[in-house]
Amino acid sequence: MSQFYLATAVMAAPCVSATFDRPLPGATDVVSFVTDVPSVQFPAFWQQGHIGEFSYKIFSNAEGVLRPTGPAQDWSIEISCDGPTQACDLGPEGAPTEDALRIASILGQCLIHADIDKTDFMPPAEPAPVSTPEDVADVIDVQATPNPAPKLSCGLFIINEATDEAVMQRLLVMAGSDPGPVDGFLGPRTFRAMDNFVVDSGWATSVDEVIILLDKLLCEHAE
Repeated sequence: MSQFYLATAVMAAPCVSATFDRPLPGATDVVSFVTDVPSVQFPAFWQQGHIGEFSYKIFSNAEGVLRPTGPAQDWSIEISCDGPTQACDLGPEGAPTEDALRIASILGQCLIHADIDKTDFMPPAEPAPVSTPEDVADVIDVQATPNPAPKLSCGLFIINEATDEAVMQRLLVMAGSDPGPVDGFLGPRTFRAMDNFVVDSGWATSVDEVIILLDKLLCEHAE
């Protein structure tokens, strides 16, 4: 059996009021009772309801009980408080969870102290994770890794000529064949450059096909 004390000199009314008609802060399905003939089993006032996954009953004789909600009643916590000493005993039976013991302790505070808020019943906040040196190193490694450099533009990407013939002439120049001036006119020098390139490349083609082949080969070389 565990016991705790409240540092309060004078006993205050329960947090649910002296007549237990004020709902327990944060509770649901709250019902208050009053009896004309008080007894040990049924004091003058009591209240029952739910706090999260737990069911509670608290009585005006400063006692109470907390149980799991539902058919599996495999544990309970009896609460017994003493007004003059401002102390409460918790009598767990079975194996209540740590959270159940925490809720039972707050119910005891309610019975002998008025200042209880619904936030008191909320689970404690999880502590923020602490970064380890390994975590920091991983972040630094990710931030320090540069993005891969984009591939250089090649072939048609760097040509801005007005006609297909001029485009082909420019590609021939880039491929090492001399078509003469890049003027869009297919003269003897351009045809010789095409012939030389076709012989070297194994293709016999039209202007469009030469453009496609030159662009492909130039970009493969750039990679």
